[in-house]
Amino acid sequence: MFYLALSSDRPDFNPESLTPRFMLWQPAIWLLDLRPVWPYWCHQAGISGHKIQTNDQESLHAFLRQAISLLAGEGVRAVMDASPWRALMGLEVMRERGLDGFVFGHNPIGRNLVNEASWDIWFRLADEVASHWFGCGRERFNLQGFRRQAHQMEQGMERLGIRNPAALVEIPALAIRRRYGAALHDLWLWTANLHGDDESNLSIFPWVLWRQQESIQVKRHLDTPLLEWEHIETVLRDDVDRLCAQLDKQGVGRVLSLEWRVVFLDLSCLVIPIRFRHPHDLPAESPHHRTALLQACYAFEDAIPAAMGAAVDLGLYEKAIGSWELLVTEKIILPPILRDLFGSIMDSGEDRLQELENRLPVPLNAYEVTSNWIPEDGYCLRNPGNSSDTTTELMRTDDVRHPSLQALGRRRPLFVYPKPRVCPQPANHSRAWTFCERIMDKWWRSGIASSQGSMQRDYYMMRDEDERAVWVFKDGSGKWYVHGMYN
Repeated sequence: MFYLALSSDRPDFNPESLTPRFMLWQPAIWLLDLRPVWPYWCHQAGISGHKIQTNDQESLHAFLRQAISLLAGEGVRAVMDASPWRALMGLEVMRERGLDGFVFGHNPIGRNLVNEASWDIWFRLADEVASHWFGCGRERFNLQGFRRQAHQMEQGMERLGIRNPAALVEIPALAIRRRYGAALHDLWLWTANLHGDDESNLSIFPWVLWRQQESIQVKRHLDTPLLEWEHIETVLRDDVDRLCAQLDKQGVGRVLSLEWRVVFLDLSCLVIPIRFRHPHDLPAESPHHRTALLQACYAFEDAIPAAMGAAVDLGLYEKAIGSWELLVTEKIILPPILRDLFGSIMDSGEDRLQELENRLPVPLNAYEVTSNWIPEDGYCLRNPGNSSDTTTELMRTDDVRHPSLQALGRRRPLFVYPKPRVCPQPANHSRAWTFCERIMDKWWRSGIASSQGSMQRDYYMMRDEDERAVWVFKDGSGKWYVHGMYN
């Protein structure tokens, strides 16, 4: 549920208090992309953004509902959905019926709102999308031709007696393409997924991101050209401090990305993006700015070799840095009204894992136990931000059906090899005879045990020569394998 369609008559409403990515869809109608800040807001609501259970959903809903009411006023209309198209459809139905409030698209009320959208709403929204497509310069798109095809489609639906778009969700989208063209085909793909979170062709949605006229930036003309990071870091730290002074003046709460525009002595330019995986409190780390400088170092080391390689006819001096510009490209603003309500949470700082992930060159992955008796398949990668009712219900049902497998998975070691490794038979059997479990391999797939006709595995915990707890098993033919480590 990453997209929020919101209608507010409040003149001082600033969507940047919720996310750095938003667009003005129509006057007083905003469309917000919450993906960059979803884990952050989940953390502020006191829950994990990786796996949201039913009770967590209620907490998150209450948090967002209260925050949006404070920011946009009590008469706000807002619909959150996995698709911007469905969020806009739900919002239009609310406006048509004079309803206020905050609705989640995956809830029954939200689904009913979208399913009851009329053809008037559908074609009105289609025309608005077409206008944005035209403004974005979509390739091979003709606005007048689209409106002519949309009019033909509207007449066809009227002749067929089709009451609303929900009655035609089973119609293949390719049939719409052949009859009414590629653009209406794309709209129909979004409409046909009314009951799912898997949206097709969202990459072509006409996003026109809103940009503030006044940018936060600092410029530096170096007295001495620099090339090595150890020399650049000290000067860049001072510029990040200067950037923080401007952030404090404008009341910016968190930063998600910076842009470092480097100019070399040969007057060539290089844009180096500095991104944080979670909203980062830049002024809070003054004066050392460890997180920002680490991410700048990673980006610098990735970008500079390519720039050097492109200048084969120039010496190192010509590729030294002569000046740069540092500016904030994505941020969120936390107004005092939010700090007053949620200050105890917000002032506590970032979550430790989020803070660590902001400093690492790669993201952290989270895994969870699955209901599978084979250790290689007993865990899976968590899907961040997955909060659909269907997924949560399936996971809960699976846990109820296989409680013993869930408990078994939690007793296994945290470190498991993707494939078991052959090991010699333990010299002292007594060191290995701490029995853990017996399982049978999956006969329908090829594997170490099944390929040799040995389907049975007996698992033990043993201590090796270094007194490490090792997870081993013996197959039916008597061969031993190492499969994991306890510590």
